Amino acid sequence: MGEAVHPDFFMSPDGSNRESLRQQGYRFVDLIIDDILSRTTGDFGQPRPPAIAPFEIPEHGRPMVDLMAELRRTVIPHSLNLHHRGYMGHMDSVPLAITIWADALIAALNNNMLSYELAPFFTDLEQQLIHWFSQLFGLGDSAGGTLTAGGSLANLTALLAARNHTQTEASRRGVTMPQMALVSEAAHTSFDKAMNVLGLGQDHLIRIPTNPRGELQIDALHQTLDTLAGRGCIPFVIVAIAGTTVTGAIDPLAEIGAIARERGIWFHVDAAYGGAAIFSESRRSHLRGIELADSITFNPQKWLWVARTCAMVLVRHAPTLGRALDTPLPYMDEAQTNYGSLTLQGTRRTDSLKLWLALQALGQSGCRQLVEDSLMATELFCQWVQRQPQIDLICEPTLNIACLRSTDPAVSNAMLQKQWIAAGRRWLSLPLWRGDRILKAVVLHPHQQWHQP
Repeated sequence: MGEAVHPDFFMSPDGSNRESLRQQGYRFVDLIIDDILSRTTGDFGQPRPPAIAPFEIPEHGRPMVDLMAELRRTVIPHSLNLHHRGYMGHMDSVPLAITIWADALIAALNNNMLSYELAPFFTDLEQQLIHWFSQLFGLGDSAGGTLTAGGSLANLTALLAARNHTQTEASRRGVTMPQMALVSEAAHTSFDKAMNVLGLGQDHLIRIPTNPRGELQIDALHQTLDTLAGRGCIPFVIVAIAGTTVTGAIDPLAEIGAIARERGIWFHVDAAYGGAAIFSESRRSHLRGIELADSITFNPQKWLWVARTCAMVLVRHAPTLGRALDTPLPYMDEAQTNYGSLTLQGTRRTDSLKLWLALQALGQSGCRQLVEDSLMATELFCQWVQRQPQIDLICEPTLNIACLRSTDPAVSNAMLQKQWIAAGRRWLSLPLWRGDRILKAVVLHPHQQWHQP
């Protein structure tokens, strides 16, 4: 045998290095608290990080003290600072502290959601969480689903289930007739990716026009469906959005759901962001009709402040996931629930623990309070915008996303964004909306500050 590995890489059987490992953990806790979570002001991170130069993997390992210094010198300063109170750029939330520590716990347990045998407790926990969220959205007792690594994978899984529900032999024989999906023109690019991955082609993704707020137009949907029917084409899915990426708009879910049911088409709701409105007394009504969905995407990693990754896909009838994947695990006991047979992922983290801890710590009242607080902060932000002579709102926000633009002909939206970021005031994104680059603010930080001079 070669030279023994460093004693602080693993716990010694006799526990003789327990204190050394504990001190190693404390160093990381101090780093997280003092150098990351505390960066609520100052800059947003240096935009052009130098390469870790010279990049090399040393022959012999480096001391922990050197690695901690490297993190403080190179990694943290050049990471986007989401903890800054002026950060409002994207759907990036400051993670609940308990979910930061939960990620370390998940890594230490290192269970694998591939099968019940490898993660019995967490399989049961995920099933219970999926059932709870299914009930919350009104899908009924026969609903099922799974956690996923992000909303794009959840949307892909939903479209796969919809396609195989329409063509039951598609998983074995392939697609035997053209398959089209109808989505809002404001839908996320993950649907383009999904059509590509499923082999259906992006040309078969039909985008329906929206109104100036970004909500799907029902008349345009009817017209498109009638045109397709006249050609002998029936879409395999209609997608509605609850919380569009740019304006945060919510499509008329009840009307779209009724149309989908009337025509016998799978109805998917991408509520990756806006699904959290279910916790809001003032916005829950915007989700009326989500209970008609055959599948739903929801991301607690966004508006529920759970550390990434934490997303899910829910289906009205649990067996549809198994039929969609149609891949039993011959090396596992199929009498048990094996999520490796129900997801596109094999090895998967036990993110159910992180979500469960967040919900237990907050309670339903805590979820409601955080969501309502962000909505109130959005109203205050919009009032602040209206008092500024050089900017104006593009449309009234539906949720906690506000879109604005410069009213000064000499100052473009891009120039204004750069000025604010350089001054350490506020970090807004610059999405493309109806042919123009606009400024988007997502009011998520629990201690948001945007009104610096």
